[in-house]
Amino acid sequence: MSAARLTFLLCLAEVLSMTSFAAFPALTPFFFKSWGLSGTQAGWINGAYFCGFTIVGFVAATLTDRIDARKVVLAGNLVAIAGAYGFAVFADGFLSSLPWRFLSGAALAASYMPGLKLLTDRLPEGNHSRSIAFYTACFSSGSALSFLLVGQIHKWMGAETALYAVIAGPPCALLIILLATGSKPNHHPRPWRQLFNFTPVLTNRKTMGYVLAYFCHSWELMAMRSFVVAFLTFAQTRTEAPAWMDISIIASIIIFLGLPASVSGNELALKLGRQKAIALIMFISFCLSLVLGFSADLPFAVVVLLAAAFGFFVTADSSSITSGAVETSPPELKGSTMAVHSFLGFTGAMAGPVVAGVVLDLGGGPEELVAWGFAYLSMGAIAVFAPIALKLSR
Repeated sequence: MSAARLTFLLCLAEVLSMTSFAAFPALTPFFFKSWGLSGTQAGWINGAYFCGFTIVGFVAATLTDRIDARKVVLAGNLVAIAGAYGFAVFADGFLSSLPWRFLSGAALAASYMPGLKLLTDRLPEGNHSRSIAFYTACFSSGSALSFLLVGQIHKWMGAETALYAVIAGPPCALLIILLATGSKPNHHPRPWRQLFNFTPVLTNRKTMGYVLAYFCHSWELMAMRSFVVAFLTFAQTRTEAPAWMDISIIASIIIFLGLPASVSGNELALKLGRQKAIALIMFISFCLSLVLGFSADLPFAVVVLLAAAFGFFVTADSSSITSGAVETSPPELKGSTMAVHSFLGFTGAMAGPVVAGVVLDLGGGPEELVAWGFAYLSMGAIAVFAPIALKLSR
């Protein structure tokens, strides 16, 4: 199978495995009313998803240095089915939703980074930068499809139907992986006694600079995606927005922009150099975060454009950071490197929504303009630390 075809099929499987990603964030306004949630509770539910990703991802990616990543990815999709089903059937409030969102996040951890290892292990030797860029960019496509699917089915058929519909994606991903890939034995497995020794990764300055930058990137990216629907809904109620401007479609487009943004960011990095490109992109996203949250009283079209610009730049450095981490690691440590990269990165992804939710409540709650202004500032401010982290890579 050609590299292009394999990349396409595994990217498609990645997108389908993520259909339950937005089961909560796309319905946040509904859950605010139905479950009586506070901003902090909404932040913790979003955070539980990334907590599952963080904890399980640490183990799942590391195991791919010892066993075929295909086995890990297949297991992840089975867990994804259970997590989506449990949230649809058993979640009826703040506490009951937490374990199911944790499980869905754990499932993504076992399919996303191990899926990247599954892909790179089967590509011909050489520069994998563009395949990595497309794979990481498809994280945005999967997120966008999930927001669109949940939002539109909720609009036309109700929230319960939307939650059941997202269960269908992981079985399709499972089938694609079974048909498109075969087993690939690891001829140089890392010894079990060394498998969870991360000292070689943590002492690799070149790699760790990118890993710490990924922490900052994931913080702002996942906080933005966790609250984008709630913020746009808030802004729409304060302006005379045209009826045709559907929030779920707008949010999906904003998140889908992550795909061209990530690919474009990688091309920019090839021209300017990775570190310069990442620093420039993060500076722009920080500037947008200063403005966006306080813009809700502007014409709704302006708010949407600002949100789209923020969504674009907050994602544009994703593939460059991940490519930098992967390509600066030795072959025998790529699984462990992805584990550390995933663990620290999604620790940021877990913290970002929680901090934004707390700030939202401290500012007066989700009905206050100032609260949203400071919530978005809490998302973007972390970006100023990424260029400092990148100095380690020089």
